[in-house]
Amino acid sequence: IHVYRKDTLRVLCRTEEKMSSSKTNEDEDFEIWPELLGDKHFVLSLPLCDCYLNNDSTWPWVVLVPRRRDVVESIDLSEADQTRLMREMSICSKALVKGWPNITKLNTGMIGCVCRQLHCHVLGRFENDVCWPKPVWGASEPVKYSEEEARKTCEKIEGLIRECMEK
Repeated sequence: IHVYRKDTLRVLCRTEEKMSSSKTNEDEDFEIWPELLGDKHFVLSLPLCDCYLNNDSTWPWVVLVPRRRDVVESIDLSEADQTRLMREMSICSKALVKGWPNITKLNTGMIGCVCRQLHCHVLGRFENDVCWPKPVWGASEPVKYSEEEARKTCEKIEGLIRECMEK
């Protein structure tokens, strides 16, 4: 079980049987902020980031959260971690395009105004989506996944990411 502590608050995520073996001691100090975890479903752990499905079925949308303490901007990461973050963003982008071949454009963003803990959105856009061609952030009400849809979508994305990592 993923347990992240913010003072005495504990946030529990979905159980993940097959965790990445790339976790480090630095990961043990990591705390995900509750406002970031909010409405997301855990997908898998990558070497640097935990990957979550954003709970909006309008778009295939993942959020990468580097397991590093007190990081607000990508420039706060070491150079090696900056490179790793870009690699993981690329892997997730490829996975989304592979799983949703009708994606017109990929959007990535590290805005961080609502929650300053460093996180990166990677989502696929469609020419006929509700916000096209404008940005999606705050532009429409999220269409929440059912528990079953979220489980299946997380499994699909996890498989696609693992496939893209092998290449």
